[in-house]
Amino acid sequence: MIATLRSELHRTLTIPSSWGSIAGAVLIGLSFSWFSVDFWSLFAGLGVFGTAVVTTSQHYQHRTAVLLFLGQPRRGRALAAQCVTAVLIGLAVALVSGVAVLSTRDKAQYFGTLAAVPFLALFGVASATVVRRPMWLFIAYGMWFVFAEGLVYKFRQPLPFTTFIGAAGGNPKALLLFAGYTAAALAVAAWTIRRDLTE
Repeated sequence: MIATLRSELHRTLTIPSSWGSIAGAVLIGLSFSWFSVDFWSLFAGLGVFGTAVVTTSQHYQHRTAVLLFLGQPRRGRALAAQCVTAVLIGLAVALVSGVAVLSTRDKAQYFGTLAAVPFLALFGVASATVVRRPMWLFIAYGMWFVFAEGLVYKFRQPLPFTTFIGAAGGNPKALLLFAGYTAAALAVAAWTIRRDLTE
């Protein structure tokens, strides 16, 4: 497990597209943190989610998943290493991009976002493990966020991204609900990671 985790961290921190997505997430979070803590929470979370999706789905796009699973035949351990990597990178992105927020009075939201970010990183890894195509995932979740959660339910129902926003605001009930969504997504990912790699 440790060797797999080390390999995942090395791969994530040495691939240019990973660096690009990490740097983009930090810059977007930093720029929005000057306008509003709420915007920072949202865009830092989206950056963490996007980074987790990109770094996980690269394995399937570039066919390095074959090498990963040859090196670690227990796919559950490989998934766990990807999850830990995404959480560590996600926390680093949130910590760095939220530096400006620490100088405001909204420290509760800063720490609420830091508490919710690991779950969003895990949700991103699980989603990318199931779908394996980042563009499909971004389009589907983008439409879900805008149309279902935003326009239809006006962010009032405890749906995945709405609960993340509530959790980032320091709502413990929303954090618990989002943890439930994350656990369900990880369960589906743990089951689907066993399927073949021919697609």
